[in-house]
Order: sequence, then structure tokens, then C-alpha cells
Amino acid sequence: MKKVLLYNMMAFFLAFNLIGQQVQNPGFENWEDAGTVIDEPVNWSSIKTSDGGDLINGFAPVVWGQSNDAHSGNYSVELTNVQTIVVATGTLTNGRFHAEVDPEAGFAYTNPDDEQWHTVLTDRPDSVAIWVKYSPIGSDTAQVKALLHMGDGSLPPTPENQANWIAFAQINITGTIDTWTRFVVPFSYFSTDDPEYILIILTAGAGTQAIPESKVWYDDMELIYNPQSVNEMQDNLGLIYAAGNSIYLGKLPASKLDDSRIDILNLNGSVVFSASVTSNIVNTELAQLSQGVYLVRIYRREINYSEKIYLK
Repeated sequence: MKKVLLYNMMAFFLAFNLIGQQVQNPGFENWEDAGTVIDEPVNWSSIKTSDGGDLINGFAPVVWGQSNDAHSGNYSVELTNVQTIVVATGTLTNGRFHAEVDPEAGFAYTNPDDEQWHTVLTDRPDSVAIWVKYSPIGSDTAQVKALLHMGDGSLPPTPENQANWIAFAQINITGTIDTWTRFVVPFSYFSTDDPEYILIILTAGAGTQAIPESKVWYDDMELIYNPQSVNEMQDNLGLIYAAGNSIYLGKLPASKLDDSRIDILNLNGSVVFSASVTSNIVNTELAQLSQGVYLVRIYRREINYSEKIYLK
């Protein structure tokens, strides 16, 4: 994973442009020999260039590839879940993977001391968007996670670096998507500070619970700096609150309830409650959630909205 030499100059001009800073190589047009069996997208890294060493990286399967099926340009990236001794999730990151024999111990992280493994971002985007095609097996769920942070950062976080979180966004993608579809989700901000880095993970399945042979294609990731452009759902919400065992979707119109789902995520980015949305009141009694801050996400195909709440 190398850094484009013009990046610093581009970042300088983008910082003064209305579009704000953007992810490097967002359309996966540029690829390089990173010492693996196939090329990696420039500025993105795979499980075969992890910090696990030659033995672990040598045994890691190839779970990514260059695809000629693109939303725009010549290429997209194709991720595939591969069955080995365990299921290796198709995944890429713009940071670096920490890998161990136990897949549950793995994570992606930003290395502030090495520009090869970090992406500088000092703006405060409103949301993240990406174009997707998906061929899941069963109920598998592709995921896009984006973390804005200061200093050290990882996904999932550690107790030592969770205080560095500035904002987080996650897109869950379910069901077969045969045509290129744009997903947009707002960042939920936890701090008024400006970030220093952005850490992104793209997957073809739901983490270590991924199902073999699920495939996803990603293209044209974009950071959005205009809150009006998130999507039509943004204008209709703006009031989610909790009382007792219920979450109230105060401004969600009935027309948005069809085929919608609600997820509640903890600050590790893990889904701790999920259900279909059938009314403006969602009962969470059976979830037995502990007191604390959570991210509530309402979504259906092409529509995502999230907001931070405090559950007592």
C-alpha cells in the first residue's frame, strides 16, 4: 500500500474546496504490486499485508480482486468471503490489519507513525457514500465502517484508543443488489474536536460471522460535506429518543416504514439489537441493553439514517 506522491498537494487544495477532503483512490482505479499474489488497490491493504508476519500472511487467502464491472471508470474492487479452516471475510482497509491465528483477535488500525498505513483527514464530513453491488449467501451482511479519530485508532476500538474517536459511520448492506446502488449514511459525532485521520473497513460479510462465497463490489466512495445531500430521510427525521424500553422515531413518516429496519450499535460498532420497523415506537425490552451511549440506525435499500442516543 503506497501513498500517491501528489496526495499532500491534493489535500492542500481540497481543504479549501467546497467538496472537502476525500478518501484516496476512492474509485479503485489505481492498483499496485504490494508483494502479494495479486495487486492491491493503491492506498488500500488486505489481510495478506497485515502485521502478522510472513507465516500468517502466507497462509491468508486472497479475498479481494480487481473487477472490470465498475460504476464509473475502469475498475471496482470485488471482495469475497473464502472458506479456509475458518471463514476469511473479504475485506480491505485504508489502514493496516493486525492478524493473529485467532480471527476474533484481528482488527484494522491506523499507524500515525507510518504514512503507508494511515490516511490524514482533518475536515468534518457530514456523511459517507459508496456505490455497491452485492451477491450475499443467506442472510449475510456486507459492511462499510468509517472512523474519524485523533492519534491511535482501530476498528474495533481498544480501551486505550476509544477516547480518540471523533465520529463513526456504518453502512449495512443486505439482500441481493444486481445494479449499482448508492448508499449514504451520516457520521455520528462524539466530539467537537477536529479529526486527524480516517480509518475505513470494507467487507463482504458480517465480520467473523461472514458466510462463505458472499461477494460484494464497491466503487466511488465519497465524503459528503453538505448535510442537505445525505438523502430524503435526513429531512424527515432529526428526533430519535429513548424512554424506558422504547425508542421513539418522532418524525419518521409512515411512508418510510415500509421495508425499513432499526439497528442499535454500541460504540465498538457491534449491532446489539436489530428489528423491523413497524411503527414509530420500537420496543427493546428483550435486548437487555445496559446503560450508555448507542448509535441508532434506520435503513432500507438506498436509505440510511443514524443518530446517537443515550439509553438509561
